[in-house]
Amino acid sequence: MSIVDAIVRPYLEKYPDHSTRAMASLIYKEHSDHFSTEEHCRSAIRYRRGKSGSKNKKAAKNTESLVDSTGERSVAMPKSMAKPRPEYKLPEGLTVVLSDIHIPYHDMKALEAALDYTDAIEPDNILLNGDTIDFYAISRWDKDPEVRNLPAELTKTRALLMHLRQRYPNAVIIWKNGNHEERWEKYLWHKAPELCGVSDFELRNILRFDQYEIDFVHSRQRIKAGKNLTILHGHEIPGAFDPVNFARTLCMKLKVCAMAGHKHKTSEHTEKTADDKYITCWSTGCFEEMHPEYMPLNNWGHGFATIDLKGNKFKVRNMRIIDGEIV
Repeated sequence: MSIVDAIVRPYLEKYPDHSTRAMASLIYKEHSDHFSTEEHCRSAIRYRRGKSGSKNKKAAKNTESLVDSTGERSVAMPKSMAKPRPEYKLPEGLTVVLSDIHIPYHDMKALEAALDYTDAIEPDNILLNGDTIDFYAISRWDKDPEVRNLPAELTKTRALLMHLRQRYPNAVIIWKNGNHEERWEKYLWHKAPELCGVSDFELRNILRFDQYEIDFVHSRQRIKAGKNLTILHGHEIPGAFDPVNFARTLCMKLKVCAMAGHKHKTSEHTEKTADDKYITCWSTGCFEEMHPEYMPLNNWGHGFATIDLKGNKFKVRNMRIIDGEIV
């Protein structure tokens, strides 16, 4: 029996009708050297009274507040409000990963080169891995009011989805939100919170995903290819700088095989673990035109990737596009 037990239990037996507060005051006055505070003493009493019967324990699990037999209010563990999103499982087969298209500021030659390659390999899946639409018109950055045109951005994005569905009628087409798609949600939060939760204003409905049979993945939701490859847009990783290359950053941050876009750069990094396992990460290029007004000088590159998935085994090809040619 602990010292606290030895002190508290005789009082519980001697004064069964005392309130917890009154008993704590009495015990603390006589044994203050064994309790840090009077509240510490009260907690010890409540704990031991709660163990005296299963009825109170069961009630404590089923309610967030109850009054015990001594008139003291007991507070149960609060229920969690967390809503974890399940992983999206990439279907097996051959997948083409197109990231950072940034409609309507896409590079036509680079995107057409990737789609010509896609025609030739007849993939099972096409993954639009974030920042498919730019949402320039509602960005928080300074923008030219003469070219700010939200309806045109949405119309051109719907046109791309219609084109992909017509061009690849049997493919599973997957849309993942990136940080640029988050601009729409945050715009509603700040400018029109009354519209949040109205289905007509959800991006998936504005872009007609049901009509074009597009699978939707949230911006903070992971995509898994089998058990061994994690696919993100890239903005989900806080502080994800790329002092060497973004693939190395993914490897250092995640410690698993992973693929991401976001940085507009093609890179690959492999490390071997102490138990002879290999971790490889890839970052993919983009399809944005190379000299946008907000960053006319940069070290970006055009590119895309393919993933050939069978069970938990996968093969990745990470390709660059230079002057409209795949290299």
